[in-house]
Amino acid sequence: MASVPVDPTHLDEKMCEARTKFEKACQQIVLLDQKIRDLEVRYKRAVKNKKNSFRYNLRLRLSVVTGVKMMYHHYASTKAEELTRLRRQQVEDTASS
Repeated sequence: MASVPVDPTHLDEKMCEARTKFEKACQQIVLLDQKIRDLEVRYKRAVKNKKNSFRYNLRLRLSVVTGVKMMYHHYASTKAEELTRLRRQQVEDTASS
């Protein structure tokens, strides 16, 4: 695929921005994993103590946090693909110069 050469500084800025967004998304995934573990501990405790109202609330929160985590995974993979594309473009531009 022949691509139009892009200004190297603009390409570097786009790569830096994509890398920063990817890293922040990964940090959020780690935080959400911890939140899920905490909610699971609380849910198991509610099951053990037969606290049905707490179980329902915690199950809903677990569902929402898990959904948010999946969205962050999707976003991070999109940014990783963007980074790969930008790196490839940078190599192609360097080789054609």
